[in-house]
Amino acid sequence: MELVYRKLQNLGGSLYVNLPKTWINKYELKEKSLIALEIRNDGTLLIKPKIEQSEEFIQDEIILEANDYVIWDLLKKSLAGERNISIISEREINKGLRKLIRRYVNRLPNTEIIEETNQKITVQNFGYKEIPTKKLIQRLLYLVANMIEDLENESFEDLNDNFEQLRKFYFILVIHIRTYLRTGIYISSTSEFTPLEAMDYRMFCEKIMEIGELLKDIRLNEEVLDFYHEIQQYFNEVMDAFLQKNDKLAFIVWVKKDLLFNQANKLMNNLDYENTEKIKKMMRIAQDIKDMAALI
Repeated sequence: MELVYRKLQNLGGSLYVNLPKTWINKYELKEKSLIALEIRNDGTLLIKPKIEQSEEFIQDEIILEANDYVIWDLLKKSLAGERNISIISEREINKGLRKLIRRYVNRLPNTEIIEETNQKITVQNFGYKEIPTKKLIQRLLYLVANMIEDLENESFEDLNDNFEQLRKFYFILVIHIRTYLRTGIYISSTSEFTPLEAMDYRMFCEKIMEIGELLKDIRLNEEVLDFYHEIQQYFNEVMDAFLQKNDKLAFIVWVKKDLLFNQANKLMNNLDYENTEKIKKMMRIAQDIKDMAALI
C-alpha cells in the first residue's frame, strides 16, 4: 500500500488537502464529483469514489442527520414513499440509536437496511404501490385469523410475529387510503373505489387493528375457552361476509352481537376478576366485529 503525504492548507477558515492526480484520473473525477468519506475508530479517514451509484440514484437519496429526531424523520420519509434514505453522522452512531433505527425499520412496510457502517445507515424502501387495496384488507383479515389460532395454541412468538405483520400491512393500507382521499389518485394501479368506500375501508381496518391489539394481550384458560371459540366463529363469519361481499351474511353478523353479550354477562356472574376482564376484552372484540359488519 502506497502512502501519499500532503500538507493541510487553509481556505476561508476551512482546512483542505489536494487529492492525488493519479487517483483523480483513474476514477475520472472532476469538480462536483461525489466521493464517500468514512472516519474510522482508529482515526483513519477513508476516501473513495462513489461510482457504484448512478446519478439518478444519488438524486433520489434522502440524507438524514443521526440526531434525536431522526426516527420521526425516517417514518415520515418512508411513509411518503421515499425509496433511498441515508442516516449519517460525523461521529460513530451510538448503539442505542442504532438499535432504535433497526427496530423501526423492521416495523415499516417493505423497508430494509441495505448498508450499515459506523457513521451511516442506508435504508431502502422496496415499494408497496402494486399491492391492491382490497388484497391488503384480505391480508389483514387472515393475519387476525392466524392470531386467533396462535392464541389458542399458546404460540405466543407466532402471535407477536403476526401482530407485527398486521401493523405493517395496516400502515400500507392507511397510505393507500389517505393518498386517495387527499389527491384523488390511486396509489395502486389495480385499486378502484369511491370516496365513501375509501372511508368505509379505513374504518373497517381500524377495527381489525383494534382486534389484533386486544388479542395480543389476552391469555386463555379453561374458564373462558368456550366463549373464546364463540368469538373465533364470530370473526370467521364477518370475514366470510366481507370476502363474499354478502349483505345478508353481514346482517346476520350484525344482529348476533347482542346474543353474545347476553351469553358473556351470564358467564361473568360465576367468574373471578381476572377471568371477567378476559371476557370483557372478548366483548370488545365482538363489538368491533359488529361494527365491521355494518361497513360491508
